[in-house]
Amino acid sequence: MMDVLHDILGIPQVTIERVELQETEIHLSVKPWAESAICPLCHRASRELHQHNSVRVIRDLPLSGKPGYLHLSRRRFWCPQCSLPFNEPLDFVEPYRNSTRRYESHIYELVRQNNIRYVEVLEGLSYEIVERIFLREATRRIPAEPFKGLRKLGLDEIAERKGRKAYDVIFYNLETGKPVEVLQGRTKQQLLEYLKALAEEVKASIEEVCIDMWRPYAQVVFEVLPHAVLVADRFHVMRSVNTDLKDLKHSRKKDVPEKAKACHYPLLKNQEDLTEQQQETLDAVYEVDPGLKRAHQLKEEFRTIFETIQTVENARKQVQRWISNAYKHHLVPTVITTMKTWLSAILNYFHHRTTNSPSEGINNKIKLVKRRGDGFRNFDNFRLRILTAF
Repeated sequence: MMDVLHDILGIPQVTIERVELQETEIHLSVKPWAESAICPLCHRASRELHQHNSVRVIRDLPLSGKPGYLHLSRRRFWCPQCSLPFNEPLDFVEPYRNSTRRYESHIYELVRQNNIRYVEVLEGLSYEIVERIFLREATRRIPAEPFKGLRKLGLDEIAERKGRKAYDVIFYNLETGKPVEVLQGRTKQQLLEYLKALAEEVKASIEEVCIDMWRPYAQVVFEVLPHAVLVADRFHVMRSVNTDLKDLKHSRKKDVPEKAKACHYPLLKNQEDLTEQQQETLDAVYEVDPGLKRAHQLKEEFRTIFETIQTVENARKQVQRWISNAYKHHLVPTVITTMKTWLSAILNYFHHRTTNSPSEGINNKIKLVKRRGDGFRNFDNFRLRILTAF
């Protein structure tokens, strides 16, 4: 019977001496079976027992759906080499901890998928204990050098709390599609100081940086990573085109007949993805408003450039032609200015077609993390929850 329980328990360093089944808990009295222990100072084996009279109660994984506890007979050995006593080191539990390593990993995964309050109630632990275990496990799992080997860097921002104008910068590895670090604040100075502090070999390894069209990002990249190719994210570029189209639609709303008023999605959605009804609405807009028609065509033409052109030189010709056409029709003035300002960074997309596309899915997952956490007042906790969510 004890052999079966030992196999179920799955801790080879101990043997089970006694089992106590309570209504809501399971308690196992266990003891180490090894005759010697390794001194943590000189790393030599000792067989001399110094003390063997105390019991340590350790929380372990549930057994049969009930909380499991190990009553571990503690042993202290005497090291003849060091002339000092030492606690017997055990692989399954950290020194001075009240829970096994695997139970702490279990708590960590529960918090990742839920939140601390939920785990507090589920496991019958205090909020502080759950938080402490999660922070300790999360810190241990995060790489000490997150930028090591990174070649394609993406920058984006996320709001700390909804309704607050407080943003943090998220750094992405665009080759793995995962965030590697979160920087509190989004000022130019904060970003400059952070990137300057990176090791020189790390900075030298970054070949491309993809950003939205926020000027301080570009200024910092030019200063700290002058060798890197700066790429304007194509989805942010398209967003600026859509914004001008949307503003034009709002300015002409009164002049559009009733059947063409529900034209928000038909105008902004990719035309080949329109439903039959949305296409009918778009056709109605084309009939009554030549300006909106031409603006929509410009939007589709620009999207086609991103999706079909393969070389930088061809892209340059097509974008410059597009700017000339847009300028001639006086329909998207903001976009024209944006294109001229960011032309080089926009064209750099066509070198390797690098985008910040992973950021959209990541940002959605971060929003889920914030909802699960019921908001975060502590940035360090917020950072760890983001970095361990992927």
